[in-house]
Amino acid sequence: MPIQLLEDGQLHIKEKVIIDLIYFSLENHYPYIKPYNEWKKRVRNSLNRNEKYGIAVVVEENSLKLDVSLSVLYGSDFRELTKTIQKVIKHEIEYCTGFIVERVSIKIEDIHFDD
Repeated sequence: MPIQLLEDGQLHIKEKVIIDLIYFSLENHYPYIKPYNEWKKRVRNSLNRNEKYGIAVVVEENSLKLDVSLSVLYGSDFRELTKTIQKVIKHEIEYCTGFIVERVSIKIEDIHFDD
């Protein structure tokens, strides 16, 4: 669990909260991206409390490393889209939590078509 020292105590944020922040920031980019939700990934996620929706959080001493698996809309510019997503996630997490995001790794696991 990430811990940050405050003036009069400590701030503890569960990994699940960070995952939910990332998930909600990804929703703003629908239909271009969707969290990857293959059945096998869901089973694995249920066994790992630091991973959900294809989003994993690795806590280091003073920073976070984030791994995000996505499904991307067919016909999208994958490189530009992932650069944008990386910036959005990094900004959102650093702004909301005050923790430094060292890395946001994007893994395109699937492609989808407009619903």
